[in-house]
Amino acid sequence: MTDPKKVTIADVAKKAGVGIATVSRALNNQEGISAATKERILEIIKEMGFSPNTSAQSLKIRQTSQIALAVPDIRNAIIPDIAWAVEQAAKQHGYRVVQINTLGNARLELETLREIKKLHVDGLVIMPLAYPKQLESLINHANLPISVINYSKKLSPDLKADVVGLSRQEGRLVMEHLKGIGRTRIAYAGAPKDKIEERYFAYEQSLAQLDASLVYFGEDFSFETGRMAANYFYSLKHMPDAIYAVNDMIAIGIVNRFKELGVRVPEDVAIAGIDNNLWATVTTPQITSVSIMGSEVGRLAAELLLKRIQSASVTEYERVEFEPRIIVRESSVTANYYTSN
Repeated sequence: MTDPKKVTIADVAKKAGVGIATVSRALNNQEGISAATKERILEIIKEMGFSPNTSAQSLKIRQTSQIALAVPDIRNAIIPDIAWAVEQAAKQHGYRVVQINTLGNARLELETLREIKKLHVDGLVIMPLAYPKQLESLINHANLPISVINYSKKLSPDLKADVVGLSRQEGRLVMEHLKGIGRTRIAYAGAPKDKIEERYFAYEQSLAQLDASLVYFGEDFSFETGRMAANYFYSLKHMPDAIYAVNDMIAIGIVNRFKELGVRVPEDVAIAGIDNNLWATVTTPQITSVSIMGSEVGRLAAELLLKRIQSASVTEYERVEFEPRIIVRESSVTANYYTSN
């Protein structure tokens, strides 16, 4: 027979097939647990003779009911969609979200992983941008569950984290579309090359020959970077007939500046971006964009993390991929496109 004095909350969680936080919720009558699960846990507690008073130290483990979300930059228009989805999933499980902005900086991404315990959270959803070399090692040695929102990067199959991302390279969809509508002098507008570099490589690899004069790297992913890119392309002796923008905010900035310069979009220059955020649909013309399924990716990343936090029986790490799709709008095609396709 089990000695009740030696029974810990971890023992109860293991027998119930749930996480310690779930047992704690049952004991404290908190939200975020089903009635059936609560009843089963209380029966096991009674059966094992567990008393919270004999395991006060164990009760301190994973009782924060908080998770952290680390994103590159909340000012990037797609990030609020992801953050909102993570928060809503967390609320449904009785959790709050602590948000961290890493600014896509390698040092801050590593710092987040090294110091996550100081935030008093039960797990982390991280959306890396810099992907420093030590990232995977720190994830593998973290003592908290982690979910990774991954766009484009190839991660080790041995990574000890649930990973949610895309099944296809989103930049290729942009280039396939622009080439498919007959554009031949295609330019690229992006942030520094080492940021989401796979999106740039998709551009480079889709061309028979690279014309370096058609590549513009700004300082960030902002509307202002788009305006500066437009100025640069307008200054060329031969302007491009299409521009692949690394994200929608840059695409919108280009469209905005071209209006001032008298450049017609899409008649003179077709433009397409990536993210499919709300602003892509309210600007004129509306922006052709690849949907990276931000809300869906964020929700599932949070769900997988919370499942791992709450259940001791979850052992295998998930690898889930969504299918990106291009949404064709006015910035890349004229009305004739819809009548002929």
